Amino acid sequence: MDDRHISPDSSDDKLLPNEPTALPNEPPTLPPEPPAVPNELFIETPNPNDSSEYWRQSSVSSRDFSFSSEPLSSQTTFRRSFPPPPPASPSSIPYRRRISFLSLGLIFLVGVLIIPWLAEETVYSLNRGAERAKAEIARQLLAELPEPERRIPWVAKVVAPCVVGIRTLATIGEDGIGMDVGSGVIVDSQGYILTNQHVVANARAIMVRLNDGRVIEAKPIGQDQATDLAILKVRETNLDAITWGDSRQIEVGDQVVAIGNPYNLEQTVTSGIISATERYNPIPSRRWIHQAFLQTDAAINPGNSGGALVNLKGELIGINTAIFSETGGNMGIGFAIPSFLAKKVYEEILKYGEMKHGWLGLYMAPSPNLQANSPRGVTVTGFLPQSPARDAGLRIGDIILRWNETDINDPLQLSHLVVLSRPGEKATVEIVRNDKTIKIDIILGVRPVEL
Repeated sequence: MDDRHISPDSSDDKLLPNEPTALPNEPPTLPPEPPAVPNELFIETPNPNDSSEYWRQSSVSSRDFSFSSEPLSSQTTFRRSFPPPPPASPSSIPYRRRISFLSLGLIFLVGVLIIPWLAEETVYSLNRGAERAKAEIARQLLAELPEPERRIPWVAKVVAPCVVGIRTLATIGEDGIGMDVGSGVIVDSQGYILTNQHVVANARAIMVRLNDGRVIEAKPIGQDQATDLAILKVRETNLDAITWGDSRQIEVGDQVVAIGNPYNLEQTVTSGIISATERYNPIPSRRWIHQAFLQTDAAINPGNSGGALVNLKGELIGINTAIFSETGGNMGIGFAIPSFLAKKVYEEILKYGEMKHGWLGLYMAPSPNLQANSPRGVTVTGFLPQSPARDAGLRIGDIILRWNETDINDPLQLSHLVVLSRPGEKATVEIVRNDKTIKIDIILGVRPVEL
């Protein structure tokens, strides 16, 4: 064959020299595909110019584009290939197991500690809710029931959430330890409890049981030996606090209700009447020479000390303190500190940290001068060292008839009025000296702790 060029205009259907002959119906040869690029994105799209449902696959990378013709579906799909993750290091497997065991142990510990606490708190919350509901219903009924015999059950429901049981571990002698029981009254919703000083005296630990069943530790805030009162504080707040009443409005014969924990029998309720008021030092062996007690025949027994004595409105009128008994049990003669004095001591301790009492520094005896329609008076028989009364001008033999307009009929009565006064206050006494009545102003001193 001669080596010549065939013109495109020539009618002869000749091939170019050295051109390979294509076979009939053989698809054209495509260039080779580029090598795969790691982490490349394949975008599959239909070919709009191909009516025979052939499609083109575009391999897109950050460096170039390449195309290949393959059969396609009618939808576009996206695929992304990633390199396989590296195999886990054999040394990391025990570490992961240790983490798993530690997590499981922590979860178990949290469950053991938290779940019982949540269950207990749930029970206490339900009990508190039920008791508060009863108390609220009782308050509403008390406002509607005038008959005394029908009021006592509702009074008990109102007051019960405000009364607590007290247990103490106390030092006895030099090495002995004993447990004592008593009662207390919640007087402030922030956790302040009023009780008797002799209940918590020398206590190493004090535990309080609330009406809903919780037992919590209490800390002493202050105490006053002269009036046998003490204040405790618990960490709990939003407690049910009792309503203060005025013991000065109480009369002999008024009905009262006593609530406490005698012999550790919780929430024991008894009722009776006021048998007497202003009982001074009813039990000489206890040396309550500065007290003026309410006397009641409501049953009071050991363990009632520090509990509540309330009127038929559910108001606190006294703190149950002592009983007169020849057997150790109730004989129908009980004594309660009047709420007027209890509230004064409570407020003084919270404000000043202690209860300071006034002091005259003298000895007294009942006056022999008995005259009708006049105060009996008390006779001054001696003075203590640094006596404020002697410094003010009183003399042995003076008869004190009045203290700040209050008639004096008994030495214990005068002692009680002096104890209620604060040191530094001025008091006016009316005395009889040489058949003449004169008035003297006295600036009270501080009563020594040992007296």
